[in-house]
Amino acid sequence: MSTRHTIGAALCTLALAGVAACGTPIEVSAPGQADGPVLSIGVALDEPGMSWYHNGAYSGFSVQVAQYVAKVLGYASKQIVFRNVPIDERAQRLADGTVDLVVGSYGGQESDGAQVDYAGPYLDVSQGLLVRGHDDAARAVDGTGDLAGRTACIVQGSDSGQALRAQVSSVSVEERDTYQQCVSSLLAGESDAVAAPEPILYGLRDQGGGAYLDVLGDSYGIARFGVGVRAGQPKFVAQIDAALRQMVADGSWRQAADGLRSSVGYRVDMADNPPKLAEAKQ
Repeated sequence: MSTRHTIGAALCTLALAGVAACGTPIEVSAPGQADGPVLSIGVALDEPGMSWYHNGAYSGFSVQVAQYVAKVLGYASKQIVFRNVPIDERAQRLADGTVDLVVGSYGGQESDGAQVDYAGPYLDVSQGLLVRGHDDAARAVDGTGDLAGRTACIVQGSDSGQALRAQVSSVSVEERDTYQQCVSSLLAGESDAVAAPEPILYGLRDQGGGAYLDVLGDSYGIARFGVGVRAGQPKFVAQIDAALRQMVADGSWRQAADGLRSSVGYRVDMADNPPKLAEAKQ
């Protein structure tokens, strides 16, 4: 389709307007006027609906979880600092004290698994695929099996590619720094799909428009979202787990889940959610 390069460039510009140019390293923090101790929280800025930086503020389901946990831990809004931390930098940023905790998706085979402990999870979802719209003549993927011998784009550090290879061993995986870069790669015909947890894909489709992007109903694997802390802090993990249980009990978790549906159109599967949390971790 002759307009793919134009569409990809336009989407990249739209998605990151006010943040940084596509391909540019991004480091964003949004501190309030702190009065007292500060809790620094690592978040993504490229996941519409889950963790999204736009117009000078963070929003999304993961951000709401982080804010709730911080409040239960005793921090006021002005004491919370959000910092962009890519998936593959979580362990380093926690270890060097840049952030106190991180929120986002994680997998059992993450490279930071030995250095990061996770509280939660606070959300369990399926992995999925974002593809070009039905009216794109170059579209070649209508199901997971169609990726045999083709290319899927993932964000660097994500375990979505590993989960996809477990389903389609011959798929090639292309890594990019941000999901917006993956969408541009998809629309330019450099890749055939974007692999990610489904809520993120719905957010990307919402940003790009249904005329150009589709989320396939053929999901695969499981993606878990949790709160990560530097390994070796069992009491801190237990406190966060307690905060997550409270979020479920008082209805705040369900409110955040409903907000995910209204913001990007993703309906949380309540058969699997909210995830059951252990009463304590030793």
